[in-house]
Amino acid sequence: NRCTPAPASHPYIIAKRGSSEGLRVMPTDDRLTIGGQAIAGWLVVPALSVTGELKTLQFIPPPGEGKKLNLPGASFADGFFTIGNLNDSPRAYIVEGIGQAWACHEATGNAAVACFGSGRMATVAQAIRSRYDALQLIVVCDCGQELKAETTAKDVRAEWVEMPVDKPANYDANDYACEHGVDALATLLAAPK
Repeated sequence: NRCTPAPASHPYIIAKRGSSEGLRVMPTDDRLTIGGQAIAGWLVVPALSVTGELKTLQFIPPPGEGKKLNLPGASFADGFFTIGNLNDSPRAYIVEGIGQAWACHEATGNAAVACFGSGRMATVAQAIRSRYDALQLIVVCDCGQELKAETTAKDVRAEWVEMPVDKPANYDANDYACEHGVDALATLLAAPK
């Protein structure tokens, strides 16, 4: 409640070619610190359960000003953030972070779910599958996370997409869209394993 609606001009949104919809920003005069880091002006991404219950928050600094931080004392549990609408989409892309979700949604028009890290993709995919039994799920992994993505996909009756093998670790769908364009990303996403 202390946060204000995020402006489209937030540096992280601009850098990742995203949207401010559903996001907040910490007021520039807020005194909250996490691990000694002041987070005034940082982007705030809510982690919501599959039923819409707020679980926790992730704070994202402007590019080059630190690393993402999470709200102390709160658990992500099965929380995630969705770009688009799971109820109106024939498929949903399961990705690590909001930048990848923005890219997948822009490329396809389908829902994309930010899990807040590769270690949470299986939990989030299971939660979504439990609520949306017939929804086509496609796990989109960063480079270096292929085995985890394939395993998650098998466990939830999903498909998966990997980035080109010649790219460095952590190269992701947003990087691919920035390098090759959203049409090229749409082509890559259209051929899941």
